[in-house]
Amino acid sequence: MSLTAFYALAAFVLVFAILAVTTASMVRAALSLAITFFLIAGLYLLLGSPALAAIQFMVNASAIPIMTLFIIMMTQSRTSAGPRSWQIAAGLLAAAAALVFFKGNVGHGDGQITPVSPETLGVNLLQAALLPFEVASVLLLLAMVGAIVLARRRAG
Repeated sequence: MSLTAFYALAAFVLVFAILAVTTASMVRAALSLAITFFLIAGLYLLLGSPALAAIQFMVNASAIPIMTLFIIMMTQSRTSAGPRSWQIAAGLLAAAAALVFFKGNVGHGDGQITPVSPETLGVNLLQAALLPFEVASVLLLLAMVGAIVLARRRAG
């Protein structure tokens, strides 16, 4: 794995993630989110996990942005109000807390990354992480139903 390529992709992930939450145009935010997910799939490839990269690309980089664009089109909300000052402060505080957490927890170990087989990944998803996996699917379903209700309320 090239460390330079990893850092370059990680920098682009940060740039597009920040762009996704700070832009006023909802369509641009959804496209920035799609690019962020696509770049994260590239990070998974660099880390030696092609199965996880394929899942990331198919689910997060393809399906979620398309669903988000459908929700934007159905609710006809093309722009957002932009972040308020307390939201910016909360985001900076969360970023500082994450930096402190990762600085204390990253760097321990031998530095070797062992690739995970698709079979092991599937077993972990369907046994150890079954509840969070199902909660995420229910939340996505509720978001879609909420968008349909909002769209019908505005149309009628």
